[in-house]
Amino acid sequence: MPARDDPGDIYSLKPTEGVLNLPPEMQAIVRSKGGLNILMDQVPPAHLFEEEAERFKALSSPVRIQILHALVTADLCPSILKNITGMSDSKLSYHLEILESAGFITHLQRQKWRIYVITVEGRKTIGHERQPSDIPIL
Repeated sequence: MPARDDPGDIYSLKPTEGVLNLPPEMQAIVRSKGGLNILMDQVPPAHLFEEEAERFKALSSPVRIQILHALVTADLCPSILKNITGMSDSKLSYHLEILESAGFITHLQRQKWRIYVITVEGRKTIGHERQPSDIPIL
């Protein structure tokens, strides 16, 4: 077995903070993956997840999740969403813009009205993959 500070040691990581000492369980995991460098090479860099992180940020507000659940029931205009959320026009507009930018909702223009519609991605996100027409009316 190589010495703990040997550059070829699968249990060491020296780029920033010296040797990384691992408990025996972690040593076994690192060994089973072919070494620390191989394990690290299998993890994509953080910048590749920026779009996904933005989608998660869009879901960080309970109000935005409430809006998605409202739009599962029907396509709705801002006036109805304003009543459901209890928000002012400007705050509601802010939240709708975030959801739309993340791809969870879209809107249709009907003369002077915007009608908000949940997207397939929005449905999947909150666990409602069926379309409204698929949901039986009681």
